[in-house]
Amino acid sequence: MSYKIGVSSGWWSIARSEELLGIASKIGSVATYGVNFVQVDFESIAEFQEPEVIKKIKRLVDTLQVDWGMHGEIGEMMALESALEVFWKHSHRRLHQYLDTIYLKFWIEGDYREYIPKYIVFHASNTLTIAMIVERYRYAGQMTVTPFGDVNWIEFINRNKKLKEWVEKSNLLYFLIGKESGLGFVSVEDIKKKIYEKIGEEVMKEGESLKEELEKEVETHRHAWEFFREITKLRFAEGAITYEDIAYLIVARYLFEERNNPNEPLWNLFFPNYSTENGWEKLEEDLMGKEVKFLNIEKGEVRLPPQIVALVAARYILGHFTERNKEEFIAEEKRQLERILPKDKLKEIEENFLKKTPFEKLAILNNLISEKVGKEKRKFMILFENPELKAAGEEGLQRLIHAVDIYKMVKAAEKIAKDVYIGMVFDQEHYLHNNLDPMNEIKSLKSEASDLGKFLLVFHVGAPKPYHPAHEPIDIGSEAQFWIYKYAYELRKLGFGVGENEGIFIFERGGARGQTPAQFIGQSAAALRIIVEYLEKNVEPEKLPPEFYGISPKEILAEERQLAIIREHFFDPLKGLLQVPEEEYTFLGSKAIEKGKRPEEWKKEEIR
Repeated sequence: MSYKIGVSSGWWSIARSEELLGIASKIGSVATYGVNFVQVDFESIAEFQEPEVIKKIKRLVDTLQVDWGMHGEIGEMMALESALEVFWKHSHRRLHQYLDTIYLKFWIEGDYREYIPKYIVFHASNTLTIAMIVERYRYAGQMTVTPFGDVNWIEFINRNKKLKEWVEKSNLLYFLIGKESGLGFVSVEDIKKKIYEKIGEEVMKEGESLKEELEKEVETHRHAWEFFREITKLRFAEGAITYEDIAYLIVARYLFEERNNPNEPLWNLFFPNYSTENGWEKLEEDLMGKEVKFLNIEKGEVRLPPQIVALVAARYILGHFTERNKEEFIAEEKRQLERILPKDKLKEIEENFLKKTPFEKLAILNNLISEKVGKEKRKFMILFENPELKAAGEEGLQRLIHAVDIYKMVKAAEKIAKDVYIGMVFDQEHYLHNNLDPMNEIKSLKSEASDLGKFLLVFHVGAPKPYHPAHEPIDIGSEAQFWIYKYAYELRKLGFGVGENEGIFIFERGGARGQTPAQFIGQSAAALRIIVEYLEKNVEPEKLPPEFYGISPKEILAEERQLAIIREHFFDPLKGLLQVPEEEYTFLGSKAIEKGKRPEEWKKEEIR
């Protein structure tokens, strides 16, 4: 069978149920659900610190013969798409913590490589798009970082000659000086005046010669860069930008300028028809119209359409995977480990794993697994799921939400890492309650994602209802069962669970009223088994037989048996209305009655 059927454990913080107290308990909770896979929903990375937790995982996986994956934490502390330094650092630390803990628990502290979870799921976005004015100014004044995690934007811009030229020619440099100085000046002339003031009286004694120098464009820019360096150094940190929409705009332009760099494949994946020299201006016009620009210095506006936001969000996420952990976070981990590991062993782990990038760590973990069980049998991946709704009124506003955009990100990851370590999850419920049609999301993949199957590992399912969080059961014979099949059938045509590609169905646990988890989860698992059975037969949704809906023409429900029962009871409505008893008991029955036999006794004899 190419498909696995699984369920999510649910969160202790929501259900408050005893079977959700710890990783091992969550794995064991599926014992009565009739599935062979469990997705453990993590409250915190601290769950790995439960005493002998890995031994418990091994015992349960072996006993129950199930496989398992993880759903990582949700929220701004896992906002990998954010440019804000505070979110970037928290998210980067957490990503490394997950990978480091798995390495330590399943390898260093004992050889449990084959029990490493099959995947960790993170939401592709945990913050709203910065095109919304509330998001643009909510965090204004907080430092941002480049996709590499650096606060110094001057160094980032200077490394790319064309990007630097654009920042200067577009007057963005002067716009930044006005913003970050807090004085509000934005024109070139105003900046020149401030540069004169900055240089001071001693230099000004040169008079006209300095004025002439400053009137040269190149020199004006040079002094402006130095002015920008000084004011940011005094107010925040050298080269700091404290407006996230501006940070996103610069990264978008950086990706355009780097479009032919094989290590920066995102622009050509997102905008393959805008890769010429004038591609930026053409895209701007096609997305925004002739009157609206991404950057309007005169009005002091930055306008970012959702396609640009998705592009840059994807780049920030990938930036976490190409950057090693911050030194202060490595020091934090070493302090925890030095209590349990000898110095030489700790040094070895630090060099061989802790100081590696997440892409390198994923490669190391997969090599360890393949040495034990074979590469073709098992792989460990990080998956990105289309995000859930956070609050009413925010439907569809997450930065990276569309299936085709998430696909382009994981495709870029394959090009950078030279292997598939990052994949995706399709959650039809999340699309619905974000005011998006799941079928349209699948259709958008058809022209872009011919190789979707090797990236799409998991399909989160539940009764397709537009409420968050519904997670309603899937009843056999229900409309929900049909629509899940229809979504899955279309995803299968794109490679989900076909050939060597594995596909995992996960019913995410909700709280069905009046039923125990074993009842509503077991019912949903039974419906999924039917879905998988006909999916593997490749039956078109409109041609599904009655058996798919729980109506079987065999055995007790056979058509012949049902027809015989109908014939036997054909005259039942006439009972008690006839005048002649013989119609009920025949002429033999009338003789029996004459001899004192009761009708009930005669009826028993007839049946015998």
